[in-house]
Amino acid sequence: MPRVPYVNRDDLDAEGQQIYDRIRQDRNTDEVGLQFRALLNSPKAAGHLTSLGAQLRFDSTLPENLKELAIILVAREWNSDIEWTGHSVLAARAGVSDASIESIRTRQTSDGLTGDEATVARFAHEMLRDKHVTDGTYAAAQSLFGDRGVVDLTLTVSYYSALALAQIALELEMGPGRVSTL
Repeated sequence: MPRVPYVNRDDLDAEGQQIYDRIRQDRNTDEVGLQFRALLNSPKAAGHLTSLGAQLRFDSTLPENLKELAIILVAREWNSDIEWTGHSVLAARAGVSDASIESIRTRQTSDGLTGDEATVARFAHEMLRDKHVTDGTYAAAQSLFGDRGVVDLTLTVSYYSALALAQIALELEMGPGRVSTL
């Protein structure tokens, strides 16, 4: 049971309904997902956060496979069933191998990741575990992605961490009929 109610569109004032509609449109869905409906208890903040997420997810300079890899790395690090279950499928569709996905799921990322995948994993793990990205790891990511790309990678790790932390604090649930694959 979530700690805050899931907000329906009709529960919001006109400005909140515009934010709700933008979230739905950004994700090209008929309904806003439960985690975003929980965040809509603070509509303006939710709107800003989800706009950042839409920018990173749909207009990132990162190659699709490495962006989705970064997302599942964050999901695994925070044990986010919601993000893992959705994005592990997207990672596979984007070309991340089953072996790489499974190595992340089982926390064996030193085994089986390609060179570019290993760079993304090091960058994300250093951010999340060490609270410091080494010069060597930063240089490798910057060489791979350029300045905008390394910022996109940094913000992707940050955004999905924010979602995972909200899921932890608010005890958010998977959507109806969804079962965790983590």
